[in-house]
Amino acid sequence: RIQILFEQEIMTKGDENDHQHLTEKYMGEITDFLMTAQKNPDTVSREEDLIKQQEVYSKISTYYDQGTRDIYGYKGHVLTGQHVARLYPKNKDIRILDFSVGTGLVGEELTKHGFQNIYGIDINKEFLTAAQKKDCYKGLYLMNPKDIDSFDFIFDNTFDAIVSSGTFYLTKSHPGTEYFEKMCNIVKPGGKILIVTAEVYCEGNWIKWDEIERLEKLGKLKAHPAIPEDVYKTNHKGKVFVYDVL
Repeated sequence: RIQILFEQEIMTKGDENDHQHLTEKYMGEITDFLMTAQKNPDTVSREEDLIKQQEVYSKISTYYDQGTRDIYGYKGHVLTGQHVARLYPKNKDIRILDFSVGTGLVGEELTKHGFQNIYGIDINKEFLTAAQKKDCYKGLYLMNPKDIDSFDFIFDNTFDAIVSSGTFYLTKSHPGTEYFEKMCNIVKPGGKILIVTAEVYCEGNWIKWDEIERLEKLGKLKAHPAIPEDVYKTNHKGKVFVYDVL
C-alpha cells in the first residue's frame, strides 16, 4: 500500500481555483494598503499604519510567495542572492541575518548560492512560520515592531552581513534608517548591510536619509552609491544599497 503523507496539502482543481482567487484577493489588499499609505502618509499615525499592515500581512502568508512572484513579478529576493554572492564569491560560511525575513524567499535564494549560516527576524508570526517550513534558516526570531530595541538580545558583532529585500522604506510603518545604528552594532566590523528595494519606495517623505550621514560621521558605516536594477518587480525599477560596517 502507498502511504499518503500530508493529505491535507493535496489540492483538487477546485481548491487550486480557490487558492488562486484568494491569492489575487489578498495581494489586491496589500496593493491597496501600500498605495494608500504611500500617498497619504500624514493621515494616520505610524501605530495605526502598523496595525493595518500586520492585518494584511497575516492574511497573506499562505499566498504570499505565489502572489509576489506571479502577480507582482517580484525579483527582489533573486537580486539579493545575486548581490550577496557578488560580495562574497568564495566565503560561503559567513553568518547572515535576513532582516524582515517574510516567508523566506531570500533564504531560499541565498541557499541556492551556497550560503548555509542564515538567520531571520520579522515582526509577523505567520510569516516566520512560513519561513520555517522552507528549512533554510538556522534560527528565526520574532521582533516587537513597537520597540526598536527589541532585537538587543542579539549580541554585538554577531553577523557578517545583514540583508533585506522588499521591506525597507515601503511605508512609515516599515523598517527605515532608524534601524541602521542597531544593525551596525550586531554586524562585525568589515561586514556589510545590503538593502534591496524599489526605486519608487525611496521617495517617501518619511525616510530620514540624514541618519545615514550621521552614522557616517560617527564612523559606524560607509555608504556606497546605490546600484540601479532594471527589474525589481513588474513596471518597477530597483535600487540596491550596500553599506560597509566600520
